[in-house]
This record gives sequence, structure tokens and C-alpha cells, in this order.
Amino acid sequence: MKKNILTIIIMAMSLINIILSAVIVFVIVPTSNKTNQLVSKVASIIDLELESPENRDVAIAVSDIVVHELDDKLTINLKSDDGESHFALVTVSLSINSKHKDTEALQPKIQENENEIKEIVTEEFSKYTVTEVSEKKDEIKQQVLTRIQEYFQSDFIVNVSFGNFLLQ
Repeated sequence: MKKNILTIIIMAMSLINIILSAVIVFVIVPTSNKTNQLVSKVASIIDLELESPENRDVAIAVSDIVVHELDDKLTINLKSDDGESHFALVTVSLSINSKHKDTEALQPKIQENENEIKEIVTEEFSKYTVTEVSEKKDEIKQQVLTRIQEYFQSDFIVNVSFGNFLLQ
């Protein structure tokens, strides 16, 4: 008799185990799959906002870069921190990706908009003092590049260079 009761208990436990396994398979697994898909979609949206679909990490060959140097040297008044007037004497060069889709249409516009480019460079330099300019040259270059790219609404200009950099 004891063997029959033990067999019945084992059978009942096995049946309960099968039922609970079926509940897990048909209720919890689909819900977790939907949650996983939602998390994947959110992650892909965040990645799209952080990175552009274009390959910005692709290196541009030196043979594909055309340099446009602005005609005049710029004399820029710098922000004063000691009561004296200071200035920077700068020549500006723009590095242009000749393989970019916008280069053919926008490269002639650089010469036409040279005064606007000079104004952008002047505005960015005039925000800094003499000591800040020498310390934050890369930051200034990046700000100038960003503003020029926004002005032309394209990233065919890949770098801005300041040659013959003189601070007084």
C-alpha cells in the first residue's frame, strides 16, 4: 500500500512539473522574446543617434585631399586678460575630400564665401586669451571645422589647419 501511495505522489509531482513547464514555454518565453526585441529596437535607435550611418571612421587617402589656402593672413584681436591688447596672426587652410559627393558642387563656393570663413575663424579665436589660444589650439580647430561644415551643410571639408601661427 505504501508503494502505491508513493507512486501516486511521484506521478502527481511529474504531472505538475509538466504543467508548469508548459506554462513556462507558452507564457513566459514569448513575453521574454518580446521584451528582448523591444530592448534591441531601443538599442539600435540609440546607436543611430550616436553614430551616423556613413562611415566616418574610414580614413581618407592623402591623394584624395585637396588643400585650399585662404588668400590673406588673418590678424585677429584676442580676448584680453591683463589689460593689454593681444592678437594672433594666422594663415588658414582647408583640407577638402575630393571624393566626397558634395565636393564638385561646393568647392567653387569656398572662394565665394571666403569672407564668411574668415569671420568664423575670427569669431572663434576672439573668444580666447593668448594663453588659452596656445593651450586650446585643437579645440579651436574643431570648433572652426564644425561651424564651417554647418555653414556649407556638408562635411566635404575634413580639416582646418592654421599655419604660421603667431601670437603677440
